[in-house]
Amino acid sequence: MTSQSGGALRLESFVQSNTLVLRPVGELSAATYEMLRDGLLKCAADEPAAIVVDLESMHATTRSLLTVFPTVLDRISNWPGVTLVLAAARQPLRALLDSSAVSRFVSTYRSVPEALEGLAAAPRRRRRQVHLPYDPASARQARQLVKQTCDEWEIPEMANDAVVVASELIDNMVQHARSEGRLRLELRRNMLTVAVTDQDARPPQLRVPGLRAAGGRGLVLVDKLSRNWGTAPQHGGGKVVWAVLAVSSRTRASSAMRGRPSSSTGRYLSTA
Repeated sequence: MTSQSGGALRLESFVQSNTLVLRPVGELSAATYEMLRDGLLKCAADEPAAIVVDLESMHATTRSLLTVFPTVLDRISNWPGVTLVLAAARQPLRALLDSSAVSRFVSTYRSVPEALEGLAAAPRRRRRQVHLPYDPASARQARQLVKQTCDEWEIPEMANDAVVVASELIDNMVQHARSEGRLRLELRRNMLTVAVTDQDARPPQLRVPGLRAAGGRGLVLVDKLSRNWGTAPQHGGGKVVWAVLAVSSRTRASSAMRGRPSSSTGRYLSTA
């Protein structure tokens, strides 16, 4: 178990059933709000499969401070795409949660074991990751992998857009970051994420076509094809550039007609 402290609040962490369990110990107040928010964000950046926040040892008296949980969930929903749920709140914190809108956005369970069961029962997220050398040929390798993966995940209609996005991100890795990296593909909640890491911490620049400055124009295509995109620093140095593509309802319907489960996961049911 590890812990980090911030005034009257301490954040303990341990892994259970391949899920990161975080336990805030102490009082959530205006003075400790940022510590809890930043601690949750830092843990999510390590890309665990999911995070359960065990509220058994936390207390709070101000309902508005509980917005820290939907705020964090919103920040991590696109990248790194980590599921966050709450569990084991005791009275009077449970009453405070019930009277707030938090459970409308963040799934809430009565106990940590119940939360783990709910996560285990949720539709499986699909993920594929490959190392890419610092080589112009990496883009060709990635295009082949993206096409193959979209076929295997039964979303072939997504292949063209995903290939373009992956190519542009990898070109940025080779031409501008001048480093090796990783390509990650992930399918979850009707969203396909394409992400590329490199060893250059400088964020890519989105440039408008027609400007004389060289480079960066490929991100215009990424911006146009994706639902959302962004960049984030990596703990070990460098950055990740990610883009989220929405899986169309027609694609999901086509998958269902083939008699196989679609990529839809929906929200976990709250048992609050």
